Amino acid sequence: MRIYISCDIEGVAGVPSWEYGNRNKLDYPEGRLYMVGEVNAAIEGALEEGVREIIVNDSHASMLNLLPAKVNKAARLLQGEVKPWSMMEGMDSRYDAAAFIGYHSMAGTQRGSMAHTFCDAIIQARVNGEVWGEAELNGAFCGAHKTPLVFLSGDEAVTKEVRCFIPNIETAAVKKGYGMRAALSLHPEVAQGMIRIGIRKGIRRRREIKPFLPKSPYTLEVELREPDMADICSRIPGTVRPAPRVIRFKHKDYKEIYRAFLTIMSMASRV
Repeated sequence: MRIYISCDIEGVAGVPSWEYGNRNKLDYPEGRLYMVGEVNAAIEGALEEGVREIIVNDSHASMLNLLPAKVNKAARLLQGEVKPWSMMEGMDSRYDAAAFIGYHSMAGTQRGSMAHTFCDAIIQARVNGEVWGEAELNGAFCGAHKTPLVFLSGDEAVTKEVRCFIPNIETAAVKKGYGMRAALSLHPEVAQGMIRIGIRKGIRRRREIKPFLPKSPYTLEVELREPDMADICSRIPGTVRPAPRVIRFKHKDYKEIYRAFLTIMSMASRV
């Protein structure tokens, strides 16, 4: 059995604000310590369920957060910022299940701990008219490879969010946001215990939890913060601009939708 794990940091217990995820801040060593603790809890839970191949994709910011020597040696670690598929690099149809660790809610979520959708250039991302965050955008990429997203850990807001799209997914809410930069968190060891148990349940139920992927064709709309971001992104082949700050792209293959989203995000964030 094989499992794919994507890990972020904003949804990790003990991480209340951006300083814990910014490598230039004094609190960053603490944040990455808590992050690797939750990743190892997920690995341990997977091993206990008989998983024999585990890939962990370091998916936060520079994607160089996890210290390789601190990650459980039973897993292989995928790191580095310039990955074609970003937070989903390495995902393909070989995996029996996927899990997201340390995730957060979508941009604009009230009381979402550090809520955002990939970067601060993006106000909102919509697929077929529904507002999606990172959990849904990435979860559908797993679904495009027929892999079920069986477990997600993060703040309370993201666990509620993801269940709107995958009602029977296993989740662990390890903290509660009290605004963008404040959170009521479980002790890291308690959170890690919940993750270990939760991922075990998700793996056991992997045949009950269907891969998340709406029906084709797909319409992606990305609302950007500034019109000049849309000026640049409107150069992407196949896009249209229905509003001053909105870029639209249509395709029948979700992988191409995800590719277009990453391209829009990358270009807009550099303006």
